[in-house]
Amino acid sequence: MNIGIMGAMTEEISQLLQHISETGRETRGMREYVSGTLRGKKVTIVFSRWGKVAAASTATTLIERYGVNYLIFTGVAGAMDQDLHVGDIVIADTLIQHDMNASALPGIERHEIPLLGISSFKVDSRHTDSARLAAESYLSENLTTDIDADTLHAFHIHTPRVVTGTIASGDQFIADNQSALALREQIPALKCVEMEGAAVAQVAHEHGIPYLVIRTISDKANESAAIDFPRFIDKVASRFTCGSVLRLLDLIQHEGSAD
Repeated sequence: MNIGIMGAMTEEISQLLQHISETGRETRGMREYVSGTLRGKKVTIVFSRWGKVAAASTATTLIERYGVNYLIFTGVAGAMDQDLHVGDIVIADTLIQHDMNASALPGIERHEIPLLGISSFKVDSRHTDSARLAAESYLSENLTTDIDADTLHAFHIHTPRVVTGTIASGDQFIADNQSALALREQIPALKCVEMEGAAVAQVAHEHGIPYLVIRTISDKANESAAIDFPRFIDKVASRFTCGSVLRLLDLIQHEGSAD
């Protein structure tokens, strides 16, 4: 198995790179791809940059250039489900491109990907179950030793949860109540919103390989969304990502288990 790990933030990538047994680095398309072994698994780690095009380009390079046959994308997201709070982790079981709309054409539904004939991408439950177990294990065993009490208090993180559900992606940073309300009306089951996951899902779908999207809630996708965002990424999300991904790799027992 060859696993591609993509991060939406450089801080998350740097945390993971501290654990890799590196075998090579290569810059392609303005991105640095770091290959090696992580938790006994062959991996390539890369900062994808933001947005659907950037994520899709990076995912394609991982598959075509580095022979990746399993994609993991991780980053932060804005909560759409009002029961979610900063620090909760969402594992995608369904991904939708919320800004895809070719419904003006006959026979095409809103969110449907033209020529694919589907409006959402489903994630194999074997992989979501493993990701959820990994994230829950990290939070229960390492949260208070990995992140200091003052930081947890500053972001009102007490007992973060791990949930599985629908994630929507679009080339917008949602930071106002009106946009958030519109998305909730369009996609009632929506858990959170971000800018890359569904694009990675489409690339993986078209290449016939498994994938996971793991997101840490950083904000409520409203007018307060940008407050302390850099600090949250550095002090909280990067550690959640690293701890959860390392434990996930431990759960991947042998080559072919993600087929």
